[in-house]
Amino acid sequence: MKARAPLLGQVSKAHGKTVWFTATDAFADWAREAAPNVHGLWTAPGVFSADAPDPGSAALLAALPEKLGAQVADLGAGWGGLGAGLLTRDGIRTLHMVEADHAAFECARRNVTDPRVQFHWADATTWTPPELLDAVVMNPPFHQGRRADPSLGQAFITAARKMLKPSGQLWLVANRHLPYETTLAAQFRNSDEIAGDSRFKILHGSRPNR
Repeated sequence: MKARAPLLGQVSKAHGKTVWFTATDAFADWAREAAPNVHGLWTAPGVFSADAPDPGSAALLAALPEKLGAQVADLGAGWGGLGAGLLTRDGIRTLHMVEADHAAFECARRNVTDPRVQFHWADATTWTPPELLDAVVMNPPFHQGRRADPSLGQAFITAARKMLKPSGQLWLVANRHLPYETTLAAQFRNSDEIAGDSRFKILHGSRPNR
């Protein structure tokens, strides 16, 4: 970097280094843009599960019932793998795909072209649907940077409860060690684990508390 531009300062911490410099196009040839992966799906550097479909999302899709209802949301939609699978289900009239990361959001718009989809570049924990939903399906994030933070997934569960009709249902996949059951039980009158293995658990909540 010093060979390309004057560096104004640097800081080293936690096995990493941050440097800063006056804005320049000297590093334009280093940029990695969104591109199709080996599966033909658009992903971008740093996007979750960029190289291949996520096995947790695949496990969730396999556990879902065939009919989810007419109005459905995918919270934390990523590059669109889970949403694309949901659209093969019967009866979905509108699928809201909500994603805060802009790179992932733009990939999802390229990967999922079904006219039933409404895309929302938004924080899933504060987004409000135009009408209450029949179902929310999600594979919520659980990292802030490199640090695992279960409160992210817990916030997704709380947000999902507010989006659902009284008859609405939530399905989510989580790594086995994440402590989501207590939050799920607090937000829904009925909650249980419906499938899973040593890596993942598929959790279901129904009859959201008001």
